[in-house]
Amino acid sequence: MSRRAFTGKGLNRRTFLRGLGGTALALPFLDSMIGVGRKAYAQGTEFPKRCVIWYTPNGTIPKNFWPERNQPGSETDFTLSQILEPLEPHKQDLLIVEGLELSASRDPVGHGDAHQSGTGTCLTGVPLPAGDFTGDAGLSAGWAGAISIDQHIANQIGSETMFRSLEYGIMVQGSDVHSRISYRGPSQPLPPENSPYTMYQRLFGDPSVSPDEVMRRGARREAVLNSVTGEYQKLRAQLGGDDRYKLENHIEAIQSIQDRLAKSQIAFDGEICKRYEQGAPIDVERVPNMPEVVRLQLDLMAMAFACDVTRVASLMWTQSTAGHVYGFINDDPEYDWVTSEIREGHHSLAHKGDQDLKKIEQNTAINRWQFQQLAYFIQKLKEIPEGDGTVFDNTVIFCTDEQAQGNTHDRRNMPYVLAGSAGGYFNTGRYVAGPEGGAHNHLLVSLMNSMGVEGDAFNTEEYGVGPISGLT
Repeated sequence: MSRRAFTGKGLNRRTFLRGLGGTALALPFLDSMIGVGRKAYAQGTEFPKRCVIWYTPNGTIPKNFWPERNQPGSETDFTLSQILEPLEPHKQDLLIVEGLELSASRDPVGHGDAHQSGTGTCLTGVPLPAGDFTGDAGLSAGWAGAISIDQHIANQIGSETMFRSLEYGIMVQGSDVHSRISYRGPSQPLPPENSPYTMYQRLFGDPSVSPDEVMRRGARREAVLNSVTGEYQKLRAQLGGDDRYKLENHIEAIQSIQDRLAKSQIAFDGEICKRYEQGAPIDVERVPNMPEVVRLQLDLMAMAFACDVTRVASLMWTQSTAGHVYGFINDDPEYDWVTSEIREGHHSLAHKGDQDLKKIEQNTAINRWQFQQLAYFIQKLKEIPEGDGTVFDNTVIFCTDEQAQGNTHDRRNMPYVLAGSAGGYFNTGRYVAGPEGGAHNHLLVSLMNSMGVEGDAFNTEEYGVGPISGLT
């Protein structure tokens, strides 16, 4: 079986995913279950919402990123740019927002160099504190000083799934503010997982253990706990006062263990949440393998949503200032328009002047290729049925960067794209103008509101209160 055998096709959402001891784990959302023990989700949908953070570093090429309006002032009549063109099949699912500034990263507001402050503020919306991580020009900074938007959302919607959130990485190197976007709180970074093989084991257990053996082990644990609980229930009837109270607390603790075990393992069931072979391991840190690593990670993320083991995920494409050489793009027939071979690292290319047309072309190709992978991921989610629609219908993907333009370190008019409506919350298929010079914190508020998380500000009111009007 190929490394990408999981396609999302044929997932029958009307079948139970049976977990430990036959207990229901990560239940699909059956028609017969609607309204029974299930939370009513915002905007009237009966299905959970999912949020994905899609981070890329080093900025973009503005002239090749922003769409062209076919009619002045029109939000719906536009042509996608060279970089965004791979998203054409999903154009009606996009919200492209221009005019926003990464205000919290401005000098002299916070600490750190341009890449440190851009990376550390893009999901927190607050300036970086002082610290010992050395940056350019003698500047330095510490870890981000607040929770990130993905973790804030996960705190509100992540309790019903096995994992509150999942952090995926693509060849992210180092352990400093350049290489972290997700924060559980001030100075509490969450490292992204670069290896799809490690992530697979974390999500679904040892692939060498058969599903039947997983079931047997789980059943044995469940039987022991059920037996113990039954004996304690008999004993409780004979007790009174403090002893009965203590025993009830103990029974409750055992039941809590059972609940955690019920969330700790997925049993694959035929075509449902199907176990798939990832093939012979490849070196996940070798840049020529990046296309395969990306697809494996995206397959796993789609699979995690299909199995409902998480509803919040992030993907970090390398650390900021990364020097990865995307030479494999030259081998892709779809990029035969790139007239010279890519031999220079991404960060270095991003710093080339606008007059260096060959380097601008190469950097454009890198940006386009990354959005090509986003198109692949969107299609994966569209292939997973959910009710009368798909998982993608109840998902929003927030595409962010740490710069607007790499060669100037400009963080005005940031290249923001939302893909997906979050269950109909966002009015998509539009290229909209946000408040000119407005802080991107407004967009973070819009994002959290779309997931049913209330609030008019995120982390601070200093950089704006309220969501962006007109997105819903």
